[in-house]
Amino acid sequence: MKYKYVIIRSARKSVAISISVDNQITVRAPWSMHTEQIAEFVDSKERWIEKVVRGNSLKFSRNGDIIDYKSILVDGKPLPLFIGDKNGIFSDCVHLKSLRDVEKTYEAHFYGRLSDEVKTLAEKTKTTPASVSVKSYKGRWGCCDAKNNLIFNFLLFMLPRELQTYVIVHELCHTICHNHSHAFWKLVGECLPDYKALRDRMSLYDFLTTLY
Repeated sequence: MKYKYVIIRSARKSVAISISVDNQITVRAPWSMHTEQIAEFVDSKERWIEKVVRGNSLKFSRNGDIIDYKSILVDGKPLPLFIGDKNGIFSDCVHLKSLRDVEKTYEAHFYGRLSDEVKTLAEKTKTTPASVSVKSYKGRWGCCDAKNNLIFNFLLFMLPRELQTYVIVHELCHTICHNHSHAFWKLVGECLPDYKALRDRMSLYDFLTTLY
């Protein structure tokens, strides 16, 4: 195996591999599994690992200016990013006093629109969310908690509008079905017949979670 990986052992019964968007490979294995067995398992997944690593590397190479903070996405469109003395999102550029201000700047600019879109899509999906808020997430685009509060990743506003809609509909449907069962996806499909294609496109933007 030409790739390095980290082994995390626990009381789990099976072995699994995960690859982060920045190509960190983690193997989760039972306490009783020998290192040699883990190596054999990883070797058996080499073609899949190569495919994922290659795909991640391609996404990063295509988004060099964004990764270097020379530009930033707004509704899926890359705009020049300037670090200076003000925060603001404009039609032709984005200004930030510091990269630490990106979350509050995006939330302040887009929250009103998000709230209106959630209301519109809630009517369309016949759902009733308890509340809508925005926060920073590293591993998800949105969340619907047990009380049907919807929390969206501020990075949502960097996605193309149709993908923002997909995430909103996804979380709204969770207010009815708190899992990813067939019934859940049927609800999503009733509102977004092309949800599978939209869902597949989401992976093109997962590199954003490593940046902010």
